[in-house]
Amino acid sequence: MWNPFEGSFFVLHIQNWSGGPILIMFILRLRRKSCKRAGNVLCFERIKKNGGICLWHKKKKNKRRRRQFQQKVILSVLLVIIIGLIGVLGYQMQKNEKKQTDGNASASSSVSSSSLVGDSSEPISDSSPEEEITPTPEPVQQISSDGLNSQHALLVRESDLAEMMNLGGDERIYPASMTKIMTALLTIENLPDLNETITVPEDIFEELTAQDASVAGFNPYEQPTVRDLLYGVLLPSGADACETLARAVGGSEEGFVAMMNQKAEELGLTNTHFENCTGLHNDNHYSTCRDIAVLMSECLKSDTFREIVTREVYTTEATASHPEGITLYDTMLHRFTSYEMSTTLENGAVIEGGKTGFTDEAGQCLVSFAEYGGEEYILVTAEAMTDSGSAVDSIADASTVYGRLQ
Repeated sequence: MWNPFEGSFFVLHIQNWSGGPILIMFILRLRRKSCKRAGNVLCFERIKKNGGICLWHKKKKNKRRRRQFQQKVILSVLLVIIIGLIGVLGYQMQKNEKKQTDGNASASSSVSSSSLVGDSSEPISDSSPEEEITPTPEPVQQISSDGLNSQHALLVRESDLAEMMNLGGDERIYPASMTKIMTALLTIENLPDLNETITVPEDIFEELTAQDASVAGFNPYEQPTVRDLLYGVLLPSGADACETLARAVGGSEEGFVAMMNQKAEELGLTNTHFENCTGLHNDNHYSTCRDIAVLMSECLKSDTFREIVTREVYTTEATASHPEGITLYDTMLHRFTSYEMSTTLENGAVIEGGKTGFTDEAGQCLVSFAEYGGEEYILVTAEAMTDSGSAVDSIADASTVYGRLQ
């Protein structure tokens, strides 16, 4: 199809030989060189030699290329950002999954360990891993107090002080020489060198003699070891050994008694108050069977205390006053032997040790401990009112109560 913009034409009048005009039409396709970017539309811009594109279209083309380049750059940046976000999210998900897996593994391990010692049929509690699970104490047998000589008695399981028998166990009593287990405990805590020697004061004996206090047999100015003095406190219930240790630890008996009351407060012995280190009677020197049981439980944590209180006979080291030492007998265990009684009872319970006490006001007292079926038990009895301090009634009560364990 002819496009008038692609050429032009003109008419030439020529006289023919006969004189008539002849019309000759010359069609000249005055084709000009078109811009390749113009298509079928005539571009009047000047054509550049290189590429056959005019300057205007060249600029337009370059602008379009720049725009396309910018778009590619933007798309590339967005793509990198998206990939980065995907990577970060993936890492976080993997990290959280690992934490959850480790937590499940830890919880599973804890449950598996507990199932080795517990009943597999028990449900597993839904508690957090940081929460400490306190095991439920096993129920304890309740022991009858019928037929006892003592007016007050308390039996507990030593491991958790679970009450098994209570006969006026929270009523005030005079502890008498049961006081001396506190004297021994403070000595062990404050004089760790058991081989250290201490001089026995001379001025303690007049008052002890006046009060008819029991003594271990040390002489004034004698220098026994701390160990021998502790045996003198716990086996024969020696007030001379108590007074000597009290001055060594507290500087004076008054200072030592202040330490005793402070220790009682630390242990939660709210119904206990001490006035001396021996247990000699004082109206303001009192306790309860429960407080004495708690105190005994604390004493039994000491290996030194256990070693001493479970001995029936002990001989002290030789000194100038006693070249052959002093033979000391335990006031409780030795009476089992004297009365031909066995510390191993018919039910298999074994009475291991204890500390007796007696004053006219306190009656016979005894704090003891025994083993039965792999468990230890502490019994405190008080106010078995007899005419003598032989401790036979309190020892009989201990045999009766421990013999009822099943």
